[in-house]
Amino acid sequence: MEDQIGEAVDKHPEGVTIRFEVVPGASKLSIPSGFNPWRRSLEARLTEKPTRGRANAQLTRELASLLNVPGYRVAVIGGQKSSRKTVLVKGVEIENVVACLAGRGGLR
Repeated sequence: MEDQIGEAVDKHPEGVTIRFEVVPGASKLSIPSGFNPWRRSLEARLTEKPTRGRANAQLTRELASLLNVPGYRVAVIGGQKSSRKTVLVKGVEIENVVACLAGRGGLR
């Protein structure tokens, strides 16, 4: 499971980036909810609709909570209007992010 998550997480000069495929408007919030091996990205099911940045805001807020970092250190840096997103988490180590995401469960 950690190997799959590790494929979606990359080092960045400011921290790490995480590739997500977002499913907005889901009935239940789940981050991560799966892994896409072809795109090497994690799936995130969000309850917010993709309107006025609400889904992006929910993704960054929930990811900050999961990783135990302040919200201002998490930002969508790619795919703002797409279901395929790249999220930057500043000031964290890749190993810690992978461990936190693996501990969350939800991956098969």
